[in-house]
Amino acid sequence: MKKLLLFALVSVLSINVAAQTVTYYGRYAGGVGLNQNILQRASALGYNAKVSVNDGLVLGDTSLVKVGIGLSNPRYRLDVKGVFNMRIASNSPAFKINDQNFIELDNDGQFLLNPFKMKYANQNQWADRVFERNYQLLSLKEVEKFIEQNKHLPNVPSAEEVVAKGVAMNEIVAKLLEKVEELTLYTIQQQKEIDELKKKLNKHQ
Repeated sequence: MKKLLLFALVSVLSINVAAQTVTYYGRYAGGVGLNQNILQRASALGYNAKVSVNDGLVLGDTSLVKVGIGLSNPRYRLDVKGVFNMRIASNSPAFKINDQNFIELDNDGQFLLNPFKMKYANQNQWADRVFERNYQLLSLKEVEKFIEQNKHLPNVPSAEEVVAKGVAMNEIVAKLLEKVEELTLYTIQQQKEIDELKKKLNKHQ
């Protein structure tokens, strides 16, 4: 009889200890999965919030939750008003998207941006207009004069503008390509002039 009472007391204590390691707050909030009855240090907060891993903190339902920080009307899964700061170790991901590293930190504390694509809204935002027949390509004399007066290429922001306002990456990439395409046209023009001079030179030999 004493053994039975001792076993029952130990069982009750074990349940209480286990229950103290999880926190469920909200209607239908609780554990889920094969280990839902033995979860450790797990919490589920909000309507129908479900947690299935140890040391996990789940906020709200998987389809309905909108968490707001600094505002009362969150519109997204996580909506933050104010400064959002992250503290990370060197050579560790600072930000992941779909389990892929997006931003990392190197040994010198500099951010590393992993491969990504930039999408443009329309074709006019790209630089291929340079190859259209009606494109007004400046003469090299005009380019030279502009550089002498402004100390930078036409249609490219100056160092002062970059420091004061910054640059949009999608815009500066298109502008740099524009200069490459213009340079290609100048090279083609010069090659035509060289070929013409060669022909004239050969006639006089």
